[in-house]
Amino acid sequence: MSPRGKALNEEMRAKALDRITNAAMKVFADYGYSGATMKEIAQIAGLSYGLVYHYFPSKENIFRYLVDIALEKSIETIREGLAVKGTAWERLKNLSAYLVQKVLLPESSQYFIIMIQALTQGKKIDGLMGYVGEYSQRHYETLIPIIIQAQESGDVIAGDPVALTAAYLSFVQGLSFLVFGESDLEEKISPEILINALRNK
Repeated sequence: MSPRGKALNEEMRAKALDRITNAAMKVFADYGYSGATMKEIAQIAGLSYGLVYHYFPSKENIFRYLVDIALEKSIETIREGLAVKGTAWERLKNLSAYLVQKVLLPESSQYFIIMIQALTQGKKIDGLMGYVGEYSQRHYETLIPIIIQAQESGDVIAGDPVALTAAYLSFVQGLSFLVFGESDLEEKISPEILINALRNK
């Protein structure tokens, strides 16, 4: 096959995956993992059942794929938000601003819904809960050292850094869930709301 033919095939594959992914996000959000069907995903995607099945042999495969995307996006967002020069506190402030800008949007909230379903319905999928737990540990491994440094400088309140990290991430997740339900809420959320959860007043 010529390079042009390979490029065209890759482009068609990418477009099909994008359509399936978007359709699956909607179907899982509307019906949950248990209520979602491959037929519904294919109909929403505007693709034949056979083509969807070619990419994903089951709805479990599609769901795992979405969970992978959600986990990758979340850890990537945290790392990008912290990737600035400055003190630990300045990096946490930048992360809070970055999260408001990137995460607290309706499209990002869809991935949060996927993660909620993974945690509440994931026991039906072999090995998923353990996988999510192991991957989520990377969030803590990234944030805890920064929080400890900011505690040492007196910027972050005293307390167990693991608990503070959990509280901060839970705050972000809770806001993301609210944004999913109210499309204009993101305009009312400022970075200060997030960073004040850690600030040593």
